Order: sequence, then C-alpha cells, then structure tokens
Amino acid sequence: MRSNFQSLALVILILFSLLITKEAKFENSVANQPASFAESVAASSLVSEGQNSVSPETILSKNLTESAYGIANILSYASSTNLSGYLIVNIPRGYLPKPQNDVSQLLIPNNQASSSTQQLPDIVSKIKIALVSDLDGNNDLISYHSNKRWPLASISKLMTAVITIEEIGKEKEIMVSENALNVEGNYGKLEAGKLYKIEDLIKIMIITSSNHAAVALADFYVFNQKEFVKLMNKKAADLSMGQTVFFDPAGLSPLNQSTANDIKKLIKYIDNNHSEILAYSQEKVFGDFKNINHFAGQSNFLGGKTGYLEEAKQNLVSLFLVDNRRILIIVLGAEDRFGQTQDLLNYLQHD
Repeated sequence: MRSNFQSLALVILILFSLLITKEAKFENSVANQPASFAESVAASSLVSEGQNSVSPETILSKNLTESAYGIANILSYASSTNLSGYLIVNIPRGYLPKPQNDVSQLLIPNNQASSSTQQLPDIVSKIKIALVSDLDGNNDLISYHSNKRWPLASISKLMTAVITIEEIGKEKEIMVSENALNVEGNYGKLEAGKLYKIEDLIKIMIITSSNHAAVALADFYVFNQKEFVKLMNKKAADLSMGQTVFFDPAGLSPLNQSTANDIKKLIKYIDNNHSEILAYSQEKVFGDFKNINHFAGQSNFLGGKTGYLEEAKQNLVSLFLVDNRRILIIVLGAEDRFGQTQDLLNYLQHD
C-alpha cells in the first residue's frame, strides 16, 4: 500500500512540475513580446543578427485592446483564424443603395450578418483583415479586424521606398551587389555589377515587387542593411504606427507586421509627401518590367502595393478615385486579393 501511495505521489509531483514549466514558458513568451516600438527595434536587431533566435510565435503574439468594442483579444498569429471579430459598416448615405432602415452604422458579429449588408459578410469572410476608408472624408467606411496585426509581406516595400527617398535621394546611381541578387525572388531580376539610378530601382521594386531591388537599396545606405531597417522602424514610430515592426526591407520575414489602421497612416503620409511612389505603381510597364498589380493602368486606380508570403497569404493595398473621393481599400490574408478588392469596390459603388 505504501509503495502504491509513493508511486501516486511521484506521478502527481511530475505532473505539477510539468505544469509549472509550461506556465513559465508562456509567461516568458509574453514577456518577450515587442509591446512597444523600443522593444520592437530591439527584437528586430536580435533577429537581424541571427534569424533563428526569436520565434514568430513569441514576436507576433500580441495582447491588443480593440477600443471600438472595449474587448481585449490576444492576437496570436498561430491561432488568428479562430478569433472572433466584428464587421463595422459606416458608409454615408450617398454610397449606399436605397436604405432599408434608418441605421447608418451596423455592428455585425461574425456569422450573424444582417440582410441589410447584402453580400458584404460573404466578401470579408474570405479575408482575414479588411479596411475601406475615405481619405478625403477622413472616415472608415468598412472595418474588419483593422487593428489586428498581420505579416506585411511586400507591402513593407512602401516603407523601404519612403526611407530611400528621404535618406538617400532618387538621383544617385548605385551598383547592384551579388548579395542583393542572392535574395529570394525572381520578379524584377537585376544584373550584378550594373549601375542603376535609384529612382529606377524604386520603380522596379514597386511595380514588380522585386526583392533584389529592395535589398540593393537598403545595402547602399552606409553599406548596412541593419541600420536601414532601424530607420524603417523609427519612421513607423514617427508616424504613430504603434503596431508596426520591420525586420527586413523586402518583407520576406513574417515578422514584418502591421495592422490595416497603421498601413492607412503610411499611405496617407506617402500620398501627402511622396505621391510619386503611388504614381509608379500606376504604370503597367517600366522598360522590360511588367507591373504585377492587376489594377495598374485603370483610370480610377491611384496606386497601391501587393504582398504575398505563405504565412500571410495574399495582401493588397489599393487607392481608388470613387465619386471624386480617394478611397483606400486594404485586404490582408485574402484568398483572392484582386477579386475581393474589386468586390469591396463594387459594394461601395452599388446603386
């Protein structure tokens, strides 16, 4: 009997030890989250020196408060598909078809869509994050998980373009290094040892999403890509992009992350200060380089940027002119970024 009791006590002790270890690991993971810009930059520096030193789960796990609803959600990148959320529709009367009622703002829990929203719940059900904003009216028309962090992928290149223009300028010529050409990606492939005007590299980076061009530009800054990335993070902080962090200039790391609300701040800054970046993205071709954005060349398309990573799925930022208003549409984690952006645009213009 005593032997059985001792065995049972030993099993209980082992289970208790395992539980304590698991809790300690969880607390340590939460403690290491980049909850502020300073911590984000520190984490960025750590990963720059050793890409395997920080796990995506540790960095991307974020305890956010969605102030619009007063609900605290733990946004874990690994379990983001299981999060509950809300779709907010706040469209001025002029945008909507004949109103069905007097409610101008609808708060719709997931999977409980009101018929008055027509096909909108079906559209956003295929997107992890969506934001439709009237930049001229300064109000969000449609918001779906717009404060949820998500891998940026090549949308990161918008910030790369901003830092390049502000810190290096567009007129210099640089020689593309073998280091830049060794980066993953085939779009916008450049030639090693060839001189390129910086403005041309920015165009190639924006319209083809060239990783080679992005790294070439970052490498040129005091010959130190790590310092360039620090400037990207500093600019994000200057623009009050509090949920944004960068780890590389091309967006190859899933640790490059932001929210739709933060991306909107960046687009507004670019539109007001460096509108040429958006103008580049409107061009269907640039020399031998073809634009991969399906909206390029359309009369109502004012510019934007694509992004794709396996971890992020399809991302797209698009600025359109709708009824003489600049309408920003952001879709992150989409199944069909161009189709679902068009669906949102069609919904907005429906009459």
